[in-house]
This record gives sequence, C-alpha cells and structure tokens, in this order.
Amino acid sequence: MNAVDRVYIGLPAYNEEIALPRVLQRIELLGASLQKPITVVLYNDGSTDLTSTVARQWQDRLSLVLFDCAQNKGLGAGLRALVKYVVETAHDGDILVIMDCDDTHDPVQVGEMSRSIEEGADVVIGSRFRRGALVRGVPPLRRTAALGAAALFKLFHPVRGVRDYTCGYRSYRVSALKRASNTYRGKLIQESGFSCMTELLLKLNALGFQFTEVPLQLRYDLKPTASKMGVGSNISRLLTLLVHLRFGDFSPS
Repeated sequence: MNAVDRVYIGLPAYNEEIALPRVLQRIELLGASLQKPITVVLYNDGSTDLTSTVARQWQDRLSLVLFDCAQNKGLGAGLRALVKYVVETAHDGDILVIMDCDDTHDPVQVGEMSRSIEEGADVVIGSRFRRGALVRGVPPLRRTAALGAAALFKLFHPVRGVRDYTCGYRSYRVSALKRASNTYRGKLIQESGFSCMTELLLKLNALGFQFTEVPLQLRYDLKPTASKMGVGSNISRLLTLLVHLRFGDFSPS
C-alpha cells in the first residue's frame, strides 16, 4: 500500500462568494478527520464578485494558495494552472483532488478517494453511474447530456474501470500527473471548457494509468447560484472531442 502524504484540493472558482465559505468550512472539518495535511489551491477565474476576498480571509485558517486570473478563461485554464502547480510543487506521494467550488461536491468523499489511491489507483473518479451514487437537483437536460456522453465515449473510447467520463470530482496521484505532464510537453490539457475533464482522462488512459470510481454524492440542490455551464456548448465541445479522437488519438507525439 502506497500511503498518501499530502492532499491538495484544487478549486476552480468563478463568482463563488456565496458557496465558497461553505466549501472551505467543510474542508476544514475534513482536515480534522483525514489525518493527512491538506493544502487548498484556489484558482479564481476572473470572478467579478468577492471570491478572491473571501479566499484571502481563510488563509489564516487553512493552508490556502490563491491564484487570481484577471480574465475569465474557462475551466480548462483553471485545470491547467492547478495541475501545473502540483507538478512543480508537490511530491510524488501526494494527491490532487479537483472538485467543484459551488457546494455540490462533499469534501468528505476525499477520504474514500485517498484510500483508493493508496490501494493502487492512479485516478479516482466520483461517478454518477455507480451503485450507491446520490444525485439530487440536476436539471433533466444535464442528466441526459451526461448519460449520452458516457454512452458515446464508452462505445468509442472505453477506459477500463470508468463509466463517468465528464464528472469534475476526481483524485489524481501526483506522480502520474508529473509523468503525463512530462510526456505531453505542455499539451496535456488543451480544451478550454468542461470537455477538458474528458481530455485529461483519455490522455492519462493512453499512458496506461489505473482508474477506479467511487459513487458520487452530487447535491445540485444545495447549489446557491445558477449554473455557469452552457449545456449546449459543452455538448458541442464533447462531440468535437469525440470526432477528433475517432479519426486520430491522444497518444503522445
């Protein structure tokens, strides 16, 4: 068993001044029970509210690193920044957990994800399609889109151990991210929107890493603000990604 040394929790945030205190409070409580040091890395993606101010107020309560981007660039830019930070800073025995910053993901699941990493997985996905998953408050169109994406990618680009290709709640072994970052040489994450999650998954799969899933507890009914994801544009990008893969691949050049 490979023990996890430190947990980095990456939070891509855009206008989350309302939800952010709730999320950070839950992470603070997690730190008391996890028995592993936690560092929060928050990427403020050009927020026009007080997201950055709220984050700074927590820096004396949590180990919290804040990246402020003046312009909103999308989830892909946030994921690139978070992965780059741990690749350059963290140790091989650490893990990076990416989770939503809108209070729909419960940090308590980090414990289960951490154990799965210690048992040999390189990537752990919070899956909406595993027995025991709880999904509340998700609009029908989003649920249909997620099911359709899962079916298409499973058919054309199956990844062993994976049913949920688009969920943003994941844990990554830092040593795996370092190897992938070195292999893809700055092209590990190129998608700008939510499709970056699928892109990263497939590129890690091309390198032979081990995946597993845990049942996701998704509480969309707790989300205090409107969704910032354009379902139509997200579907379009995923289909474009699927076509690109169908006639090419994501193997390192």
